[in-house]
Amino acid sequence: MMREFLTELFRTREEPFDITLFSVWHIGYAAVIFAAILTAARLLRAREPAVKKRALDTVAVLVAVVYVADFFIQPLFRDGMMNVDKLPFHICTLLCPVIAFTQFSPRFSAIKEPVAFLSIIAPLMYLVYPGSALGSESPFCYEIIQTFVYHGLVLAYGVLLLTTKTVVPRIKNAYRALVGICLTVLWASFGNAVYSPEGWGRGYDWFFITGKTFPFIPQVLMPFVVVGCTFGMVLIIYGLYYLVILLQKKYEKKKRY
Repeated sequence: MMREFLTELFRTREEPFDITLFSVWHIGYAAVIFAAILTAARLLRAREPAVKKRALDTVAVLVAVVYVADFFIQPLFRDGMMNVDKLPFHICTLLCPVIAFTQFSPRFSAIKEPVAFLSIIAPLMYLVYPGSALGSESPFCYEIIQTFVYHGLVLAYGVLLLTTKTVVPRIKNAYRALVGICLTVLWASFGNAVYSPEGWGRGYDWFFITGKTFPFIPQVLMPFVVVGCTFGMVLIIYGLYYLVILLQKKYEKKKRY
């Protein structure tokens, strides 16, 4: 009885309407996520450090709960099977344990800045092109809701680290993000080699480095393209951050006079 109820609750359903790229459902999910994050950032802006810390702790725990719980729920709507693609070899899924370590262990405080930037960039890429959510599934079934909620929470963690000033970016630390991206490429390469029974480039494509997802780019160049593009986005976020600081200073100076 319980199994039938849970199977029905979590099963992947189809509707007359699907999530397609930039459809009302795609844009709607993104809009809700952005609105929730901006609201949280605004509410926390003037709060004391202890409240900001508890909020970040809560988001980090929710990231872990949503990610880990999914592995227990997947067999209920996948005929007892699990989605291997959700193992932590993509940058988004890898961020789950990394966020937990950096949030709750002072030993990992040195990598909190690159984690903040990657926690913004990685889910943003997904929200712009939510490939795993596009198809014939209902926008309201568990599988779709879970992936948007997970990426939204990761994005919220990265944004709130900056808006609460828990992390104050320093461009001289940008190299740390580059190191993190390169390590992620190596980790994803391990996953692609071990879990792809059909061989490199024909099985899984974690972190999009095998050439399977983007076949128009030479396979040998894909790791360098991924590193270059991801680090380029990190630099853009740094640039936007400093631009906002500059505009704030100009506004405050103008207000004084």
